[in-house]
Amino acid sequence: MNIRKKTISITSPGVVAATALLLTVSPVQASSVGEALYMQHCSVCHQPGGKGIPGFFPPLADNTRVNSDDAATIQKYLRRVIFGYHGGLIVDNQMYSGRMPPIGYVGRLNDSELLNLINYQRSAWGSNARAITFTELAKARKAGSLK
Repeated sequence: MNIRKKTISITSPGVVAATALLLTVSPVQASSVGEALYMQHCSVCHQPGGKGIPGFFPPLADNTRVNSDDAATIQKYLRRVIFGYHGGLIVDNQMYSGRMPPIGYVGRLNDSELLNLINYQRSAWGSNARAITFTELAKARKAGSLK
């Protein structure tokens, strides 16, 4: 059996170009922990400005479900963030078919990080919804995923 190892020199053109790119691109500076978590876990699908991607991922900006003060609506939203969501979703008469990963599932984000992320979404893009509490988050986690 002939096994060949392939080595990559740190001076190869591809590695040098990738390193130069990483060193020259300045990272987006988040103004809060919640914003940094949003940029890391949510912005690819829901976009940095919270506008979503039509037909796939709903907007979070100006979304009445995200900013609601109704206890049942808050619980439903929290459960989607914690456990993910698969299946169609209608927001403002628009169908969305993207899959929501379980952002708050055990091992991904702790409850403090999750609250920072959710409360960023509820206060970003001109919204000023009240902050979600640890008690509300614990209740949603205990209730389990949406069926």
